[in-house]
Amino acid sequence: MGRMKEVYMQIMQVNNGIPEDMTVGDFLRMTDLNIYHWREYEREKERARLQLDQQANLGETTEDSEGESTGGEQNN
Repeated sequence: MGRMKEVYMQIMQVNNGIPEDMTVGDFLRMTDLNIYHWREYEREKERARLQLDQQANLGETTEDSEGESTGGEQNN
């Protein structure tokens, strides 16, 4: 059997079928992460999304504080 077919069969077995919401992109990402349980994969996606949001928020905070200090220097 090919590797993708083995992964497909493993995902089917672990999840009692293929999850309805699973896309080809999800399948490929699950393969990369070696995660075959759908709920575990969704938790991992949510964790990654929260980390990106946190990093984006930190970047906005840094830009805001830089803008404020620049604005203060212009008023002197």
